[in-house]
Amino acid sequence: MAAPLASLPRRRRAIAFDDRAVAPLGMTTLSAALSLAILGLAAPALADRAEPRTGNYAYVEIRDANGHTAQGPIATNVVPLWPVRACFGWVVTVPQRNRFVELVEIQKMPAPTRFAGDGFTINATGDTTTARRHEFVGNDGRLQNAWCINDADPEGVVTFEIHVEGRLVAEFKFCAVRLPDGEPFRLEELTCPRRFMGS
Repeated sequence: MAAPLASLPRRRRAIAFDDRAVAPLGMTTLSAALSLAILGLAAPALADRAEPRTGNYAYVEIRDANGHTAQGPIATNVVPLWPVRACFGWVVTVPQRNRFVELVEIQKMPAPTRFAGDGFTINATGDTTTARRHEFVGNDGRLQNAWCINDADPEGVVTFEIHVEGRLVAEFKFCAVRLPDGEPFRLEELTCPRRFMGS
């Protein structure tokens, strides 16, 4: 299921995080833009951006032109719209251990985009995917997944709903922002100027 970053199609890339591989799902990277328009933020729990070891959290990772990790993974929910180079994901901890569970991941984009890959369905408007699969939960109780930005992805809030065994266990809101390509920054310093109600 997981594969080295360079060997995957341009859509979804696998990311190594906390010594586990995150399976690619199917979002490609977004074109690097010139404006610094920044939108909504997610959970207040992300205020402390130190890498958490337990619980539910969102993370972002930046790759260089050769596919090597340049920054991250960092526990944050602000992701630059840099095609292939910027990837974002989530980790949830569930009570089930050492067994397979039904995982449903619903990804909602702020506007239609292009999805590639398999293992998920795309809604009629092209802005939401639903992936249903059986995943093995080990001793740590963790499930995780990640997507990489593609050149068609819009800026704004990207929401993930994570359902395990028919129950909503987590919701993550990422803030997809446009930054000039190659502009130096630290993931830890990126913020969204506007917070959305209920975030």
